[in-house]
Amino acid sequence: MRKIYTGWWILLALSLIYVASNGFGINTIPVFYPGISKDFGLTKGDITQAPSLMYLGIAILSPIFGYLFDRFSAKNLLLLAGIWMALLFWFFASIQNLQHLLGYYGAYALGLSMGGVIPSIFLISRWFKKRRGLAVGIFLNASSIGASILSPIAGQLSQARGWREAAATLAWPAIALLLLPQLLIKNTPSETERIYEFDIPNTPEILEGITIGRAIKQRDFYVLLITTASLWFCINGILFNKDLYLNDLQLDTAQAGRFGGLFFFCSIIGKLFFGWLSDILDKKKVMFFSVACLTLGAILLRLSLQNTQLLIAVAIAFGAGYSGAFTMIQLLIADYYAGKSYGTILGVFTMIDTLAGSLGIGLIGKFRAMYGTYEIPFTIMVVLCVSALLTLLLVRKPRVKGTLTTTS
Repeated sequence: MRKIYTGWWILLALSLIYVASNGFGINTIPVFYPGISKDFGLTKGDITQAPSLMYLGIAILSPIFGYLFDRFSAKNLLLLAGIWMALLFWFFASIQNLQHLLGYYGAYALGLSMGGVIPSIFLISRWFKKRRGLAVGIFLNASSIGASILSPIAGQLSQARGWREAAATLAWPAIALLLLPQLLIKNTPSETERIYEFDIPNTPEILEGITIGRAIKQRDFYVLLITTASLWFCINGILFNKDLYLNDLQLDTAQAGRFGGLFFFCSIIGKLFFGWLSDILDKKKVMFFSVACLTLGAILLRLSLQNTQLLIAVAIAFGAGYSGAFTMIQLLIADYYAGKSYGTILGVFTMIDTLAGSLGIGLIGKFRAMYGTYEIPFTIMVVLCVSALLTLLLVRKPRVKGTLTTTS
């Protein structure tokens, strides 16, 4: 009987950690926003300052940790991040005011920079090549699976017992998922394991690749940055404002939780489908398809202002589109820039993307507070999605001087 490739165990561990760090820590926490807003007398604009601050912190810290992952043990940094985020989950239910909420999200930025997407995609790119698209799709699905399960539970618990008890109850399983899977993490595959998953041992993609110095001298680096930043403005903008928008529509927390469940269930399908498809077709073409789906979701979201019956279609199209775009951003960067500077380059992309995401969270909330409607920010999202489709057409794979360029 053939032994299971170690990389799949690494993937399982990273996915379980991601269920907690993003499935609960990012995607489920917004279910508590209406209750927090009511208890503390905060506006929607006030509340969205907190996640916006988190993404600003991630933007600042990501290049630093990207550099560290190129030089130090990703396993050890991931463990430190797990401990830090576990402490924050335990603290969240006891926050008393806006300053505490801002403090939580500010501190969580450190945890996510050290133990979120960057180290996980970094490790997956080390362990997978032939099945990288599927592996990344499975990993990124963890946050959607976590949210699709936890969001409805959080909504029901909040309605029955209040947001504090709901947050305290869900924190414990999240803490277990952050810490226990750390035992399975390994930094690099052995020579035998590398031959199993990669086309040839010591592939130049691992040993060489494009350097950060060469990457920043090429036009396509900046075109791809603009494309991914536009997408992240829209992705984070809706993730952190959807529950507040549903509250505007006078949906109760249980109904909002069901919307979130459908939204994240569709994102599960999107991540798996687009990740799998990228192992078969050209990654840029697959990314274009995913962004087109996201654009459709943004258009339907804008139209839902006048017709709430479109919300189911919004959950389907936006859920699958955002998750597909999210997956393909990671895969395209890995395909184009995997190598000795990959961690640093991924950190730079994460910095710019999180700045754009932070701007999206904050501006959408502020426009809603200023004008009493989401009409203007939802229109901006449609424009940015269309712009991303156009700029993506200009992106080309970077030239790697003196090395063999491989395509997965």
